[in-house]
Amino acid sequence: MQRSEVVRRFLRGELLLVGEYRSARAESDGYVDRRTGEALVCVRCMYLIECACRGTVVRSIIYQRRLDITDPELAAFPYEKGRLYVFFLEGFKRERGNFTGWTGRGPEPIEDDTEAGATPEGVAPAP
Repeated sequence: MQRSEVVRRFLRGELLLVGEYRSARAESDGYVDRRTGEALVCVRCMYLIECACRGTVVRSIIYQRRLDITDPELAAFPYEKGRLYVFFLEGFKRERGNFTGWTGRGPEPIEDDTEAGATPEGVAPAP
C-alpha cells in the first residue's frame, strides 16, 4: 500500500496503526458460540510492532483471530522485521501505557510512492 493511500484512508476516518514489524506468533484459541452452543476452535495471531507515540517508541500488540485455520503451526508470517506495515484496526485499548489492538485481517506493507512507480502529490511526472 502506498503512503498516500494510507493518509487518504486515515483522513476518511479509518482506524489505522502504522509501525515497524518486530515479531509474530500464533496460539490456539477457542470460544463458545452463544447462539448454537458449539465450541469453536481458531488461531489467535499476535503481532508485536513498534511505533512512535508522543516522541517515544512504544511497543504495541495487535491480535488477529483466524477462523480459517485451527492449527497454530499452519499460521505463516511472511513479514520483514524492521519494515513499516499498516494495521487496519477494529478496536484498541490503552492500559497502563500498553497499546493493544485487534484486527480482522493481516498487515499490509507500506511502500513509498516512488517505489510503487507513482509520483508524489504536487510533483509533475517525469517526461
